[in-house]
Amino acid sequence: APAKTTGFTLDDAIAKALTQSPRLKAFNSGVAAAKGEQRQAGAWVNPEVGVEAENVAGKGAYKGFDSAEVTVGVTQEITIGGKISARESIAGKGLEIASLDEQAATLDVIRDVTTAYADVVAAEENVRLATEQKELAVDVLKSVSVRVGAAAAPLIQKSRAEVERSTATIALDKANRERDISRKKLAALMGEERFTLPLDSAAFYAIAKPEAASLEEKLKANPDLVKLNSSLEQSKARLELEQANAIPDPRLSVGLRDFRDSGDQAFIVGVSLPIPVFNANRGNIEKARHEVSRTEMDNRQLALNTSADLTQAHERMENAYVQAETLKTEILPSADKAFRLAREGYGLGRFPYLEVLDAQRSLFGVKQQQIEAIREFHTAKAQVERLTATR
Repeated sequence: APAKTTGFTLDDAIAKALTQSPRLKAFNSGVAAAKGEQRQAGAWVNPEVGVEAENVAGKGAYKGFDSAEVTVGVTQEITIGGKISARESIAGKGLEIASLDEQAATLDVIRDVTTAYADVVAAEENVRLATEQKELAVDVLKSVSVRVGAAAAPLIQKSRAEVERSTATIALDKANRERDISRKKLAALMGEERFTLPLDSAAFYAIAKPEAASLEEKLKANPDLVKLNSSLEQSKARLELEQANAIPDPRLSVGLRDFRDSGDQAFIVGVSLPIPVFNANRGNIEKARHEVSRTEMDNRQLALNTSADLTQAHERMENAYVQAETLKTEILPSADKAFRLAREGYGLGRFPYLEVLDAQRSLFGVKQQQIEAIREFHTAKAQVERLTATR
């Protein structure tokens, strides 16, 4: 691992993403929309005002407006059967779902930023490694050139060293491009166009053995699973609303009639009620009932999938930790020692150049495996923390 560095930390990246992420702002708007729907759910139907004139513009006694009967009235539809309470229940659960979706989106952003941050650090380390590999290839080429010039080694060894230097140059160019791509992705997650600040690589190598605590217990905090109950309750409320819609709402009318010929006035009261002969809302009731069943099955499947995803992510995390530690404590020291001995032996004329080349490739291959294992550890850890809502 390189010397400890300080720079733009993971917490800095997460804080910036939570502040500037367009994705989270969209979910914030979704919560506000759900609050508006909740306020609207309890609203009554607006009353209707009507004016009616009878016995006007006729003949004889009914000529003009002298014998007119003018009625001014108000009609109000009365919502019955628990329709308003059902709508309020649907909207209330909708607000719960929107809030939980916002929490899930926040966890998604944290997971994605954590993964992208690890990708950038890994890419930076690969650039550092590729630079080191190129410098070493140039140094080895100089050593080989000296031996070839002194007729202590065949010319083909110089050609091979030149090929190795060119290969290292290509690898460095590739590593630089991959670093730029990973930085662009991290910038997008933070709501920015580009990102050039140096990162803190010390935390990248500071990995700890995963805890073996119960995973199923930690799943209870997952907002995706908490949302399942709200989704089921909302589908049941929709069923209740459709059942209530089978009962027609009566319309009450109250008005005042003015008899122009006598100057008298009288109140008018009326009630109208639709007869559910042709439409008893049976189709919508059946649809809502099956939606409840489908929601129950979907919720069960999602719970099973989430549990399986958590187990898989935890296993990936443990495997990556074991691999990284094995590479660090066992394989990397041996590969480094083998390269140093091969290079020293080549300088003394004890080993052929192929031994040096093979040892060099093995050393850098092990270092790349270590960086990849640590990157995989952070990626799996981010997924575990997302599923258990522990960050």
